[in-house]
Amino acid sequence: MFTLQAFTAELRLDNPNYERLKTSDLHSLVALITSGSFTAGQVAAEMNRISGDKWRKYARTRAYLINQIPMLAAQVGARLVNFRTQWLLALPGGNIQHDAVWDSASGNLQDLAGVLVRERVSWITALVQARSYLDPAYRIPGQHFGVGNVAASQGSAGMMRDTHAIGGAWNPEIFNFNGPGSVSYLCSQVYQYSDDNRSTWHDIPDSTYEILRTASVVGQQIKMEIIKQSVPPNTRRERQSNFRLLLRGA
Repeated sequence: MFTLQAFTAELRLDNPNYERLKTSDLHSLVALITSGSFTAGQVAAEMNRISGDKWRKYARTRAYLINQIPMLAAQVGARLVNFRTQWLLALPGGNIQHDAVWDSASGNLQDLAGVLVRERVSWITALVQARSYLDPAYRIPGQHFGVGNVAASQGSAGMMRDTHAIGGAWNPEIFNFNGPGSVSYLCSQVYQYSDDNRSTWHDIPDSTYEILRTASVVGQQIKMEIIKQSVPPNTRRERQSNFRLLLRGA
């Protein structure tokens, strides 16, 4: 059962010097609580405005509110926030490695134990020039999820590694390409999360990318190139390109 006295005690355990020198990020929340008139929805709205870093400091306060205010837990449940690229690297052999990380709104990644993260890759009808060089599934609009349609990362891990092969969906006919110019195909990618055991998936904000693969002729070799960049284009860390030269027919 919630009591203001117990709430204040937990707050002071988290920070004995609460608001002695400056206004806390919890000021509006504490003001609402101490007013004595609030709903679970109002408390949730204030709690969801507070960063995960701050909640790490006020873990007792957060736990007390969730445990003692009915119906609050469902409104401040685990939320994946601050999805971002850690590394986007060009690997030997022409592939690209994308390492992404994220945080929990609660400040504790273990609160994301029931959350899964995957990729959704989609593509439109391939350009006429490229169709005969592609796997049949990539000649028409389609999509796939994760690797083999089943792979996903645990939200509590706080990170995932995604490797993009330079060969992609090209079929062996690509080695017979003689030009002129080049042939390309484009895939769109977005990372998604599920908090209901895969029943529904939601796009993660700021996690959309384009992956462009291109083949061209350089002398007696095929130049295979891959470019990945965020949509809309973000910082240099959100863009990477790589290529590999291969003997035709090899």
